[in-house]
Amino acid sequence: WTAQGLVERGPDWLTEAFHAAGTMPRSNWITRITIEKYIKITAGNNAAKFLFEVTYAQQSPHLHTQLFAKVAFPCNYATTTDRLSSSVYKQPMDFLELNTYRCLEASLPVNTPKFYYGDISNETSNYILITERIPFSEIHGINLDKPLRPFDIEGPYDKCKDWLLRGEDKEYYLLLIEQCAKIAGAYKRGATPWNYGSPPTAPEAYGLNPTAPTGENPAACRSKLVFATRFMAETAAALFPPYVCEESFQRRWLDAMTKLNAYSAELRYWKMKDADYVALGHGNLNTDNAYFWRDRLGTLECGIFDFGGFGVSSLPHNLWWMLNMAEADQVVANLDTYIEAFVNRYEVHGGPRLTPDVVKMMIIITAMQNCMVMVAAIPNSLKMCSAKEFATIKDRHDPRVAENVDGKSTLRSCIHVLNGTIRLFEELHGAEVLEEWIQEVYVKQWGCFAKENMATYNIVEQEGTTRWG
Repeated sequence: WTAQGLVERGPDWLTEAFHAAGTMPRSNWITRITIEKYIKITAGNNAAKFLFEVTYAQQSPHLHTQLFAKVAFPCNYATTTDRLSSSVYKQPMDFLELNTYRCLEASLPVNTPKFYYGDISNETSNYILITERIPFSEIHGINLDKPLRPFDIEGPYDKCKDWLLRGEDKEYYLLLIEQCAKIAGAYKRGATPWNYGSPPTAPEAYGLNPTAPTGENPAACRSKLVFATRFMAETAAALFPPYVCEESFQRRWLDAMTKLNAYSAELRYWKMKDADYVALGHGNLNTDNAYFWRDRLGTLECGIFDFGGFGVSSLPHNLWWMLNMAEADQVVANLDTYIEAFVNRYEVHGGPRLTPDVVKMMIIITAMQNCMVMVAAIPNSLKMCSAKEFATIKDRHDPRVAENVDGKSTLRSCIHVLNGTIRLFEELHGAEVLEEWIQEVYVKQWGCFAKENMATYNIVEQEGTTRWG
């Protein structure tokens, strides 16, 4: 799918599509499609996007003329890696987004753009999603010196650029947490149905193994981590905290991340096994996937979009993936406040009472898992900005890493999230949190022997009783 492809299919095809989706009366039809030529959407890193306008035979206040389309990246030089990531490794992400709009528009307890059409090919992963266009007031650029009127929609905001928010970061993230709590609570009390599966609860489904690492090959994992250490401490040192150059940090981080890989399946199972901590949720609710406005009293309100991967999952996992594009300073400073807010509001909206310390442990371990994902993405980052270029970059605001590259935010997101997860690991004691999980959950609660010598891959089978419950 492309903008030109939509034009070539023409008004008759789009009319048929809207009729099939039930979003336009059969007594009405589309007479013209006009692609927006001057506003290009380059935000995000999972799909291509474009804007267009339609003319209806019969104008109606219930039909938007300005629309938004989201389609799969083309398989060209600049976006092939991203297309493979979204269409192969992340599916059924797009399928779930389409069905969230298609089936849950009326039952979600949050504001969303109006859905008009969506379809996906299970053979090719090619898809198209069409919704109303959000009337962002600052689509041509954000000017913080220019005040907005009540109900003007801010932004659009971009990933990893929260310094452009028109208020304190904490205010925006507390509002996003409220949306997460509303959705999860509605699911728990049966107000929002979900017919597209839930994560398994049987330990056998996760590939647990008490005598061997359950992540990727340990030697390959270690090699990636060593490469990442050099990248952070040498190639792109100006973009990371000074302590990444210290041998003590490198040794602690390498050992902890190797251990994380050893317990990969066990940690995934742990995050899913307690139903209280699992509910329907948005897996990517960063500030660029929401639209904000203030009412006449100055109260911040919002709607949300980009439901890729929406589904039943670990709530603390989703909370981290909401925070991972935020400024690391404020996440470290406010994490306990965010956890308290979610625990309280989740209960208010119909969920069970969660234990804050467990939520925090899950968030920190999820951040370490997220760090491992970014480690794997470093080679792709070096395709977009060479090591030679990185050596001349002095800070993260350099356009070579701060702006979108090839129409996507992949490079900026990788650097930002890698930096943020490193900071969370160091400043919130990730190594100690992982060790606490091993001793308190894996050993004491599950009755397993700790996996020893993961760093040297000397795995010795130990006899004993294993209980996963």
